[in-house]
Amino acid sequence: MIFYIGLGANLGEREKNIRTAIEKIKKIDGVELLRVSFFYETAAWGLTEQPNFINAAVKISSTLEPLKLLDALQKIEIELGRVRKERWGARTIDIDILFAENFQMNSERLTIPHKYLFERDFALIPLSEIFPALKFNLRGDKVKKVFGSPKDFNLKLIACVDKNFGLGHKNNLLFKIPEDMKNFREITLNNTIIFGRKTLQTFPNQKILESRRNIIFSRTLKKIDGAEIVRSVEELFQKLKVDEKNFVIGGGEIFSELMPYAEELFLTEVDEKKIADVFFPKIYEEFKSVRLKKFDNDIKFEFKRYFRA
Repeated sequence: MIFYIGLGANLGEREKNIRTAIEKIKKIDGVELLRVSFFYETAAWGLTEQPNFINAAVKISSTLEPLKLLDALQKIEIELGRVRKERWGARTIDIDILFAENFQMNSERLTIPHKYLFERDFALIPLSEIFPALKFNLRGDKVKKVFGSPKDFNLKLIACVDKNFGLGHKNNLLFKIPEDMKNFREITLNNTIIFGRKTLQTFPNQKILESRRNIIFSRTLKKIDGAEIVRSVEELFQKLKVDEKNFVIGGGEIFSELMPYAEELFLTEVDEKKIADVFFPKIYEEFKSVRLKKFDNDIKFEFKRYFRA
């Protein structure tokens, strides 16, 4: 089932609290994070004598029953320091189920759609961004987009895959096609590349790529000359810059971690099936593709760009 979740925070490091909550939602068993909104700031609703809120929305797919999902979300609230002292009071994090596709319910614990959804611009605006089919009228409340969402970094994923979207086998890439390597260089040159330790092992002499800012995901590497090392998605977001193009180049786990935040995919799709043990993650239905160029050489392949519709 597809659910749309609203998040808000007005205590502590508000943007970080929401990003951390999103990462925790992503790791709930039976949940797949599909999309995130920008972050928006608004005055408090209900009890107005408190700090402004940062609000966002995310789209997820879940195999959990709605009340089980609610339990998991409330557990995250507790982990992030939510204390329910008063209704509509200040909080480090607030997580609500706003809407579900083709589903409604009204129980003592949970109402879907959220019973105040259509009275809250701060919920409707980020929700409409990731669910444009939703029809509603805004009340005219002051809602301002602010920096801090993973979307702000405009992450792009780039990879070469076989017909089954295989990436590699036994720590080796499936293909080394000159045209693909040239295309990769042209796209990523003078930009930021983000990758894992195993991807580093596929580089010539395991050295970082020159003329690019190299950021490596690793919990074990201590230091590599010319590269920055991060140990979590949150640490990555603290290092990224919005005035740079940020390309995720592998491997499979890093692609899966960052796919929900990606706005574009650049894939070299090879018309062959290879033995693979690492795969590119499933491409969400909302991504639309454009063929950039097709090659009918000894190896048939094409360059394709996917973008969120």
